[in-house]
Formats: sequence, structure tokens, C-alpha cells
Amino acid sequence: MELTHRDHEVLKLVGTFGQLASTHLRELVFADRSHSVPDVVLRRLTLLSYLSIVGRRASGGKGGAGAHVYKLGRFGRSLIGTARIASPNVNAHALMVADTYLELKRAEVAGILRVLDWEVEKPVPPNVRADLFAAVEYPAQGRVSQYYLEIDRQTEAPKRIREKVAGYWRAVESSTADYFPFVVFVVGHEARRRELVRVFQGLPDEQQEMVRVYLLAELIPALLAL
Repeated sequence: MELTHRDHEVLKLVGTFGQLASTHLRELVFADRSHSVPDVVLRRLTLLSYLSIVGRRASGGKGGAGAHVYKLGRFGRSLIGTARIASPNVNAHALMVADTYLELKRAEVAGILRVLDWEVEKPVPPNVRADLFAAVEYPAQGRVSQYYLEIDRQTEAPKRIREKVAGYWRAVESSTADYFPFVVFVVGHEARRRELVRVFQGLPDEQQEMVRVYLLAELIPALLAL
């Protein structure tokens, strides 16, 4: 069975992030189609082993089943040719990376910004890898900005956070570019934001200037003001 352009788009996105929830795919690929279309497409791609269902995403405290989470199936991996190995379990970090990208795309649809470039797990020499890189244009402000986005799931101790920031500072020192992107830590909860603020306040001044920490729900307004 020949795959459509939209099928390929789904597979490429799932391969890029490692895992995506059906809710991500509905907005990123099927926003112009009726609610039933993505269900039909995802079911077909799963039956054909292009996709595989990992499980369901936790739905929070509101009850009910969460969205299905997909990774590439064996034919999908072969077609895309990705070396990325997705977790056999629901990967909350990968899904939050996708949440962050989705916030940027929602802002693009709203006319707030334009996503010029983006990359998941972008290498930042000499020894850092950003969870998500984004270059965006703000038409109303007449400027372009770039960000290394670190998606924080509250699993890393302060020592590890400081090591990560130090790695980015080494990248600054070895860079020959006139501009180095801000390193933005994206968190889901206010308590974690306050904790990281305290961690960053203990860093050398030059490193403090490089880093920011924002709640995911407030990311776009924060970037606009940065």
C-alpha cells in the first residue's frame, strides 16, 4: 500500500521526537482535517507496522484515559532510516520536548512568530546536546532569536544542572560566532522553576547571563520579552 505525503509527515515527526502522542499529531499534521481523520490514519499506520503504540499518556488528575503514544514500528524505522531507538515505555521527557515544539507552532499559527529552523537533540560542541534548538522570527519586533531549550522533568539534581550549564559555557568559549543562543530551561511546575532559579543564582555571573528558566505555560510570552 502506497503511503501518502501526510503519512510520511507523521512518520518523520514520530521518528524525530522518538515518541509522540496522538494529540501532538492531530495539531501538527491534521489541524485542517476532521477529528476522525487522524484516528483512521494512525490506526492504519499501526496495523501496517509503520507505527507502534507504546501506551497512553498520563491524563493528570481529571480522570479518563490519556492519549495514545506512538513510536515507529519496524517498517517505519526502515522507511525513515532513523538510528534513534525509542523507549519501549512512555517517555515523558520526549513528550514534553514535543509539547514545547507544539507551543512554538501554536504561536506561529497565531502570527506571533515564525519558526525558521528547529532540531531535536542538536549537538552543541564540544560536549553538549540541546533537547530542542529553535530559531524564530518575531515579525512585530523585527528581530530573529535562537534558543537552546532544555526540557526539565525534575529528574536531575542541582549538580547535574550546573554541569550542563558549564557544558554550554564551554561551548560559548569555543564559539567564534558573534551571537550565542540563550539556554532556556523549560519546566512544568513553579516549585521547580524556583529551585532552578536558586541553582542559577549560584553560578558565575557570565553563566547567569546565558541561562533562563520558564514555565512551559508561559514560554511564548517569556521569549517575546527576552
